Amino acid sequence: MQILNKSLEDLNISSNDEVNEKLKIFFEEISFASKQFNLTGLNGWEDIRDTLFIRSFRYSSVIDKFFSKDQYLESEKIKILDLGTGAGIPSIPLKILYPNMNIKLVDSSEKKCHFVESVIEKLNLKNITVENIRAELLGISSDRESYDIVLTRALAKLPTLAELTLPLIRKNGIVVTAKGLLPSQELKDSEYVLSLLGSSKSQILKITEPNFISEDNFIIWVKNNKTHMKFPRRNGLPKKDPIIKSS
Repeated sequence: MQILNKSLEDLNISSNDEVNEKLKIFFEEISFASKQFNLTGLNGWEDIRDTLFIRSFRYSSVIDKFFSKDQYLESEKIKILDLGTGAGIPSIPLKILYPNMNIKLVDSSEKKCHFVESVIEKLNLKNITVENIRAELLGISSDRESYDIVLTRALAKLPTLAELTLPLIRKNGIVVTAKGLLPSQELKDSEYVLSLLGSSKSQILKITEPNFISEDNFIIWVKNNKTHMKFPRRNGLPKKDPIIKSS
């Protein structure tokens, strides 16, 4: 836990014994469930700590820097969506840090949703919900244009990701996704679809702390205008046929 707490300190995030205990329980739950089904290919405390927990903490640093507001994630009035949450990443580590955060977790895998629900119950987390649904269907549901922030991680390439996420945020809301190394071609390919969906060019924020793990380039999209009702397209089409304007 010493390295994990030092990482939080590097990111200017406070911690305590309760946070440490809940992260330890979360690690144990991930480790056990991964032996039962395909939850994550990561094994052992160090891999899960570095790749799942610490990289999740970086989202907090990005949001604080973007909004220049302390404890923005603690506001119950800010509606947050974790799209394609998988094992509950990045939302469960963030929720452990910011107990008042108002967040919904969505994944198309029923097994992963059941896992996340069991973790939420075990950790006694409040103001957090889970839904097993595809992003395309969520985008045409009552959740459409209702979120202030959408968080994603390794969900899809940027042109596809834009179509799945931007219909879900309200005007002036943001999409935040971690992409590791800067995906130059994806950024170029996404320029056209961003304009169609009500956003402008991508903003990029590189986070290197803590410096013993690889950097993350966070892609941030601000929604300037409402998204046309024809987006997102039907299930599977955003991935199969991403909207990329030919040169």
